[in-house]
Amino acid sequence: MKVIANHVVDPKIKLEPNVGSDRSWVWSAFDFAEGELKETIFAIRFGDSDIANEFRDKFLECQSEMEKLLGGKDAEDAEGVADEAAAALAGLSTSEEQTEPKEE
Repeated sequence: MKVIANHVVDPKIKLEPNVGSDRSWVWSAFDFAEGELKETIFAIRFGDSDIANEFRDKFLECQSEMEKLLGGKDAEDAEGVADEAAAALAGLSTSEEQTEPKEE
């Protein structure tokens, strides 16, 4: 149960079909599975071409999402929770003055 692919789905990665197969993909990425960053060539093969194409579609979707994140366009928060938190934090202030606890 060893992690064999631990990398970011970078938009620069080129997912390519493996030569002679419609159900496998090959790509190169910087892997961190062994705790050290190194460029690695990955290959994956699926039971049929439909599953292989689903993988490709999801991989491309994740690359698109990563491109948005790298461009500073984080996913919008539908409920505005992040905006509320930012507004609350903006109203906070700090003071160097500390008060002594009251004795009763």
